[in-house]
Amino acid sequence: MLVKDFSAKVDFPNMGKPAILLALWAASAFAASDEAAIQSTFAKPFVEALRANDRARLEQLLHPAVRACMNPGTKPYFDYMLDNEADSETRGPDHITKLAPLTSVPAIPMPAGFHLPVQPTYEIQIQFEGKLVGEYLAPWNGSWFKVMECPDESGMAYFRNKLAADAVQQKKAAQLLAALKDPLRGELKDLLRQHLKFDAIKKYQAATGAELTTAVMVMNALEKENR
Repeated sequence: MLVKDFSAKVDFPNMGKPAILLALWAASAFAASDEAAIQSTFAKPFVEALRANDRARLEQLLHPAVRACMNPGTKPYFDYMLDNEADSETRGPDHITKLAPLTSVPAIPMPAGFHLPVQPTYEIQIQFEGKLVGEYLAPWNGSWFKVMECPDESGMAYFRNKLAADAVQQKKAAQLLAALKDPLRGELKDLLRQHLKFDAIKKYQAATGAELTTAVMVMNALEKENR
């Protein structure tokens, strides 16, 4: 918006190339300023919170418009999302692989019953060892915050149904893991220790004929057992 307002005050046809260059320089300066603010007010504390499994800090890094969606009715959804995020495995060094303004509203896939309370304006991706974390961001009061979806009543119904279905799958995965014997079990654990999770999933599928979702859940359970 600042660049647009600035451009409107400059008569490009009359002022020619210097004015165009000045406008481009202003746009670049604004972007650099945003990116510096994102790195200091979001990226650094976000990585620290992930590594510390600090759920409370992760909640504070949600945009105020998202936190305004939190109420007794939506609490189970946000608790679930924040608990999963806090439990993320973030081994090894980290570095930002993408930090860029959004040129259009991102097509975030959401089922009916969910909405974005504020439109994100930046995207960030942070690479850890074997894990890529991507977030959408929006500014507020000089700092940058994560944007996520807010559920309404129908969204909460969808969430509860999915949670119930996931519980059935997790129970099945636990049973399959308990039945998993050596040498396959040891081979899969070795792959996971080497952070070759995709290879472990494919090996488990080839050995058991399991479909992808089941294989992923069994490897997730085995991975937690290895920690």
